[in-house]
Amino acid sequence: MANDKKLVWQENICAGCGTCERSCPSEPRAIVITEGKVVIDYNLCDACGICIKDCPVKALSFEVLA
Repeated sequence: MANDKKLVWQENICAGCGTCERSCPSEPRAIVITEGKVVIDYNLCDACGICIKDCPVKALSFEVLA
């Protein structure tokens, strides 16, 4: 179930390239780069995983919520 997964961004790895924002299929986008930082709107994110797959430096991952 997608609801048990939370998208997590690792700032120390992120290159700030914006690939995650461009690959997000949500409209409006669930993930936005603001001042070099990734901002995730968990109300819009459906945990599809496209941004994780597309991230060239693997700065995004899912964390399973207990």
